[in-house]
Amino acid sequence: MSIKAIGFDLDDTLYSRKDFYKRVFDIMQASVVKVEVSFDTFFKSFQIFSDNEYEKFIQRSKQREEYKNDRVIETYKHFGKIISLNEAIIFNSLYLYFRDTIIYRNGVENLLDFFSKENYELFILTNGPSGDQRRKLEQLKVERYIPKEKWFISDEMNSTKPNREIFQAVENSLGYKGEEVLYIGDDLENDIIGAQNSNWKSIYLNVHESNNIPIETKIVKEFEEILEFFQEK
Repeated sequence: MSIKAIGFDLDDTLYSRKDFYKRVFDIMQASVVKVEVSFDTFFKSFQIFSDNEYEKFIQRSKQREEYKNDRVIETYKHFGKIISLNEAIIFNSLYLYFRDTIIYRNGVENLLDFFSKENYELFILTNGPSGDQRRKLEQLKVERYIPKEKWFISDEMNSTKPNREIFQAVENSLGYKGEEVLYIGDDLENDIIGAQNSNWKSIYLNVHESNNIPIETKIVKEFEEILEFFQEK
């Protein structure tokens, strides 16, 4: 059965979080608090603590600002630095500033243009707080390609990836069968395994250079590869 709808993850798929967190890290290192590790090492741990704290947020055991501050505090603690709430707030204020400068990864707009002209129904499916995710989507001007009613955000849906319920809710809203839906994302568990568990097709954007991928899925490193794949079909 042919693909009729194509969805995208947001964070680290349409744009790179790593790019602007590096700016945050550099300013913190120079002016606020310094850790004796590289940015890559810091960022890997930050992503883990961010995911852990986000789970507490979606379970409603922490408020939005609390989980955002705690993920910073816990990351610095992991590297032997006890930082104050004010220092965590500085980190998050820098994050908010640089978040509003995000741009698409190379090749994204060409791919969205192509899909639009080919009349695929496009959508976004992303984990995260509603206000934050909508702000990023607006900064990227995603509405030029995908209408806001096709922005599916976990905070608004009482479920989160990789839970099957959120994929099925999107599928029901779109009105397509699972095998008619393709999903593109950078997170192996949340995006690819989650999609496949709902019988969706998937493309894994391997920007994190993962090895030994344990499931069958098309794997690309750049959006240009996806465009070439569809143009050759």
